Amino acid sequence: RDSSTSRGLGDVYKRQVIAQYKSEGVDVDLTLMGSDLVYATVYQMMSKPEEYEGKTIRIEGKYYASYYPITDKYYNYCLIADALACCSQGLEFELGGGAVYPGDYPADQSEVIVTGVFETYTEEAGQTFYYCRLRDAEYQLVSTENQ
Repeated sequence: RDSSTSRGLGDVYKRQVIAQYKSEGVDVDLTLMGSDLVYATVYQMMSKPEEYEGKTIRIEGKYYASYYPITDKYYNYCLIADALACCSQGLEFELGGGAVYPGDYPADQSEVIVTGVFETYTEEAGQTFYYCRLRDAEYQLVSTENQ
């Protein structure tokens, strides 16, 4: 078999997963997947963002905000751990509707479900940085760290 023309088992599996979890106007619903598959899918989004551009993504995890002094901005993330809870991976998101940090965002380490449209973007801060995020996102609070 000519491996150069084969899409590979991984690509076939990924297409099946995306089709299986397409629901409620969501193209990729990571909340319905096990932690290993979520971790692998988020990795795939970072590796081949062009395949996810413009798709609606839903993810569940812990909310974190991080301040980056070079851009003088806060960045908001939904992070998930792999099955062994040794590694974390996640997606940056930006709430829609003119939301402002911190007032419109959840408390740090809250468990949230975030739904938004996947996009890539660049920022200039002495050099060009390339990022992925969910834009026009909405979130549901699942629980807070204090609960």
